[in-house]
Amino acid sequence: MSSVIVAEVRTEILKRANPEYAERTRRYFRETVNTHGLKTSQEREVVKLIYPKVKGNLSLALEVAEELVKSRILEEASVGIKIMRRMTRLFTPELFDVFDSWVDHLTNWANTDGLSTWLISETIRLDPGLWKRLLQWTASDNRWRRRAAAVSLVPIARKGEMLDEAFTIADRLMTDGDDMVQKGVGWLLKEASRLHQDDVRDHLLRWKNETSALVLRYASEKLPEGKRVLKTR
Repeated sequence: MSSVIVAEVRTEILKRANPEYAERTRRYFRETVNTHGLKTSQEREVVKLIYPKVKGNLSLALEVAEELVKSRILEEASVGIKIMRRMTRLFTPELFDVFDSWVDHLTNWANTDGLSTWLISETIRLDPGLWKRLLQWTASDNRWRRRAAAVSLVPIARKGEMLDEAFTIADRLMTDGDDMVQKGVGWLLKEASRLHQDDVRDHLLRWKNETSALVLRYASEKLPEGKRVLKTR
């Protein structure tokens, strides 16, 4: 059954393929992406068509989404992740292990952020102790796994929760040399600053001389202008 649905997803994606937009997309991403050139609104169209076929059936939805994510094609992975996003009411903490395995098939920041903020984050919300698994990810050779370590806490940090855990993850990545990871860390701290301005500012001040200008700039975006922590020339 899942193979039939996956085939339908691919047919619908190919119907909307746009070589010109695909080329623009490839130029937009600094990393190499395999893309058919769909816009986000077109991905949503495909999700709307496919979701009724898996609605209420978590195991079937997981089979479909996993095959789409493993394709390493931008739109296929995105559709799979968006289908699962509609299933979060059925999630259990055990799904963390499934999503952990999907991280190995990520090839770009867009799919990484979707998987992290919509799916992985939800399993951590259900079992906050799972955040410790992210600590292992911070030492990975895979840049997308390291980015996911930070970004998976973004929705939680946005609500002002798990601040100490966010700082602990960030500390492991503050000197990471990869700009995609730096942006992820900056994003996490920026979201934490919404409700913890002074705490985040103090944290940034402690790291000011060691972390990158990029981390500081991203993390300071929501701070009042007079409280932003930036590199001085």
